[in-house]
Amino acid sequence: MSEADIFLKGKKVRFDKLEGAGFQFSAGQYTYRELFMEGQFEAVVEVDEAGQLLSYVWDCEMEEVYTAHQVTAPAGAFVSQVREAYQAILARVVETCCVALPFSQEQSNRIAQQIKEEWGDLPDYPFAKSPETGAFRHPANQKWYALVTQVKRGQLDGSSDQELVEIVNLKVDSREIAELLSQSGIYPAYHMSKKTWVSVLLDETVDDSAIFALLEKSRYLVGPKSYKAEQGPDYWVIPANPKVYDIDTEFAENKIVYWPQKSTIQAGDIVAIYVTAPVQAIRYVCRVLGANLENHGESDIPTEKKVMQVELLARLSDGILPRERMIELGVKAVRGPRRLTEELIRYLTSEVKNLY
Repeated sequence: MSEADIFLKGKKVRFDKLEGAGFQFSAGQYTYRELFMEGQFEAVVEVDEAGQLLSYVWDCEMEEVYTAHQVTAPAGAFVSQVREAYQAILARVVETCCVALPFSQEQSNRIAQQIKEEWGDLPDYPFAKSPETGAFRHPANQKWYALVTQVKRGQLDGSSDQELVEIVNLKVDSREIAELLSQSGIYPAYHMSKKTWVSVLLDETVDDSAIFALLEKSRYLVGPKSYKAEQGPDYWVIPANPKVYDIDTEFAENKIVYWPQKSTIQAGDIVAIYVTAPVQAIRYVCRVLGANLENHGESDIPTEKKVMQVELLARLSDGILPRERMIELGVKAVRGPRRLTEELIRYLTSEVKNLY
């Protein structure tokens, strides 16, 4: 393992930080150069388009790569000074231009990034004796809906296999346990109730989309339950980020649109769409015409994701249900799909007459 690999271990390059840190882009890679030891040497750090980092020391006087600092045997004072100065530069570059990865496996880190993008949730590490174990919690009640940890494979499948694997524990509907356990990469929950939790391997055995669908359900199942109608439609609120999706243009052009399937939303349900910053208000109210539909390339939704078809019922002015009024009516945060409170439903139906 090279010195660069040691400094980069558990981290990922942030390309948006490179130019600000002094990197220059040319011929498909970013390069940073810094003279040290009074100009006798130059530290060179290169980052390719895949995020791989390579670095070396250039001897300015000899005009060749300097390698004496890499020798592991005891070295003289001068070589030690070169090594320390070079490593200090590497450490500063990595600190400035890289971000720590929360887990050991690539799939775990992809899922963590997707959770952050979808809901803004970050892991915490609740066990001092198991620092690699990260919990994702529902912001409304702080119950965890995903627990990423490492176990021996044999502890999952009952074999004698001692290989360490990374898993995520997820809460599921007990009625779906048998079907889930028939799938490769999904096991009875490790150290949690096997009646309502499963352990999912994070080694690419299960597709990201399948894991995230389970994550979405788990987050809903542990979250506080808002009002659920005994009969008739359920009422939901979902977020829309105007920086990512031009919802205003979409509804200006089409009364019926497709949306990524969210949680357990069903046909006939009412969905309020909360437009995030800088708007921060419920702006649209829709009825779900169809749910859990196959995606045949609608809009920019990834084809592996199910979709729902929603019909616009009303557009509200931003002063009717801004974030402050929503909080007063019991909805404090909208980072993902959630049911509305009875108070907000009553207020909404008083503003939109055709919800029934």
